[in-house]
Formats: sequence, structure tokens, C-alpha cells
Amino acid sequence: MDRYKAGAFLAFLFAALTVLVKVLSEPKVPGNILIFHLINDAQVPALNPVMVFLSLYGREYVWIPVVAILFFFRRRASMIMASAFIADIVLGEGLKYAVAQLRPFLYVSAHLLVPPPHDFSYPSGHALIVSTGAVVSYYTLPRWAWIPLMVEAVAVSYSRVYVGVHWPADVLGGWLLGTAVAQLSFLLENFKWYRSLERALKAREQ
Repeated sequence: MDRYKAGAFLAFLFAALTVLVKVLSEPKVPGNILIFHLINDAQVPALNPVMVFLSLYGREYVWIPVVAILFFFRRRASMIMASAFIADIVLGEGLKYAVAQLRPFLYVSAHLLVPPPHDFSYPSGHALIVSTGAVVSYYTLPRWAWIPLMVEAVAVSYSRVYVGVHWPADVLGGWLLGTAVAQLSFLLENFKWYRSLERALKAREQ
């Protein structure tokens, strides 16, 4: 399966999950409460500060610098990643209000380690951004670079359930959509205006 077909298939899976979440509501999604408690109830005091840091800062404090650094050393990766992140923000915020699902701590007993967010829950914006970044990295960077970024993305996503602010379905939805956006973002290279922008940026450096 090529990159674009994979992206379309993942988008279909995300759409199916989204319909399920919207129709049933998060607490009734099969396994959602069970998996939430398996993760959130398994907090380890020594690990809590790491999870809190990842949950609060593992998105902006990692991926904004990654895009900035890549702009100077891996221009193609930086532009694809930045474009995909913009799509993530637009899609993620729109979907949160369209699906309108409440956070898990409003339904079930949860061990909150961070201040409770006041926006809607689905999909996880953190999982959406970090999964997109990790997948773009996989396609554009050497193994020594994309593997730690992938590990960081998985850790951040896990931390959102661990600290009590997301359902597992939120994170799964974020990864399905984020991976689809990452795969499909490479279609930008087929557009003339995008190639012209790349050439213009290169010309400014000369």
C-alpha cells in the first residue's frame, strides 16, 4: 500500500471511530473506561513528574524547535511538517466542537495530575500533533533522528491518559487522523505553488 492509499485508509478508520464516539458517547465506547482505568490507576509516584512534563510540554517544547531546526538542515521535512501541523490545528479544533465529547474526569473517578482542561476531549490535540510529526520524521529523516521522535510521540500520547485528561479513544483518534494528515501532506509537493515556494526560499539563501 503506497503512502497516499495508506493515508486515505487511515482517514476512513478515523471517520469510523469518530462516528462511533459521536453516536455512543465516550463512556460507552467499548473498552474506553476499562483502558482508561488500567492506565490512569497505574500511576507510579517516581514516574509522575516525567509524565506531567511530557503531558504539559512534550508537544510545543519539542515539535516547534524540531520544525525550526529542520528548516535550516532538512528544508523539505520542515515545510511538510509545518504544513501538516497547520492542517492538524484546523481539523483538530473543528472536530473537538463538532464531536463535543467531555473529558473522562467528568464521567469517572480519575487521578488528575495536571490542571483540568476546559475544552472538549476528542480527538486528542497532543496525540494529533505528535503523531503527525513522528510520521513525517519517519519518511524524511534518518533512523537515528526519527526513532527518538517516534518514542517521544508515543510517550506524550500515553501521558495524556496517564495524567487523567483524555480517553484512550481520544488518543487513538488523534493518531489515526495525525498519521493520515502526515501521509497525505506529501501531496503538497504535487502543487506548483508549493514547489515555487520551496524554490523561493532556497533562492533567498543564495
